[in-house]
Parts: sequence; structure tokens; C-alpha cells
Amino acid sequence: MKVHKRGFIFLTFLGSCASIVLLAAAFGTKYWTVANAKNTHNPSKSNGKINIGLFEGEKSLNIGYGLRTYHINVMDVAQNELNILVYSLWLSTIIGLSLGLLFSVISAIFSLINTATTPISALTGIAGLYLWNILAVLFEMVAISIWIYQFCVKLQHNMLTLNDRKLAWTTEGMAHLSYSFWFVIIGAIIQIINLVIICYATSNKTKNTSPIIEEKGNGAIMLY
Repeated sequence: MKVHKRGFIFLTFLGSCASIVLLAAAFGTKYWTVANAKNTHNPSKSNGKINIGLFEGEKSLNIGYGLRTYHINVMDVAQNELNILVYSLWLSTIIGLSLGLLFSVISAIFSLINTATTPISALTGIAGLYLWNILAVLFEMVAISIWIYQFCVKLQHNMLTLNDRKLAWTTEGMAHLSYSFWFVIIGAIIQIINLVIICYATSNKTKNTSPIIEEKGNGAIMLY
């Protein structure tokens, strides 16, 4: 593999590393979905805000006496508060994101290997780079799609527990997808860019550049 091709492959290693960081941040942060809240019994003086990630979240409610903040265990919510989350969709999002992260790590490892050497095996070579990046994008898109569906059918309508709703709190129409979710989208875009770079680095145009130059040089020598 030529030096300039190895340089392009190294770029995909950097891209995979960036994607790994973004996906890890999506796992660890608490802002997949954010919503404002109000109390219908006292809408002028009440306010609140709820944010949840895949595992943790926070709820701050103020009925006129100052904000009171509470920790949210998202797993408990997914299991016990069926009006907030669909458990199977929540679990599927985690599985999809986990596999996306796994294949991003694998693509980073083999990008580095292909930068340093030319592997013989297809799965560790260029074909493997296509495969691992495609799988990373695929499972990241699965996680994105499932969470969007979760948002459409549940979260945009309600992010409050039954006890809160009994006290006249609501988040109806006040929820939106936040930056933890967008981290996954950016990570998927980076993996797609990796595929474009790999395609360019291994294209026939790139492969044929050196032979053409060499052929012209040989022709000049023969003419001389």
C-alpha cells in the first residue's frame, strides 16, 4: 500500500476514535431527551425541567417554593412507568448503541493495522475496513431509529411519573431530543465519512496514478 493511501487509512482511524468518544459520551450523559414541565393547577407560578439519558436523569420541579431536584433511574422508569418508556425499545437502543460502539472500536484497530502494514486476510484488510465501518453505521442507525420511535410514541407526550401526573404536572408537547442523542448521529456521520475515505483511497483512479507517471517516464527515456 502506497504512503498516501496509508495516510488516508490513518484518517479513518482518527475518525473511528472520534466516533468512539461520541458514542461513549452518549452512553454516559443524561440528555437524550429533555422536557419542560408545568403544573396545570398553577401554570403561572410552576415550572420544571426533566432530562433523561439511557441510564440516569434528573427532574427539577417548582410549584412556587423553589426548584426541587430528584434523581431518575431510567432502568426503573423503563420497567415500572410504562407511560414514559417502552422497555423493549429502551433495551434495543442500548444494544444497538453497544454494537455500534464495538464495531467502531474494531474499525479503529484495523485502520491502525492497515496503516502500519498490509494484512493478507480480507477481514483484516480493506474489505474488513468496509465491513466494520458499515456494521458500526448500521447499528448506530438502529439505535437512532429506535429512540426516535420511542420519542414519537411516548416521550413527546409524557416524561413524568404517575405520582407527578396525579399532582397535575405535565410535559405534553414540551419535549425535544437533546445533545446526547445528537452525539450518536454525528458518530454515524463520521463512520460514513470513513467509508468515503476508504473508497477514495482504494479507487482505481488512486491506484493508477503512479503507473501512469511511471509509464510516461519510461516513454521519455525510450524517446531519448
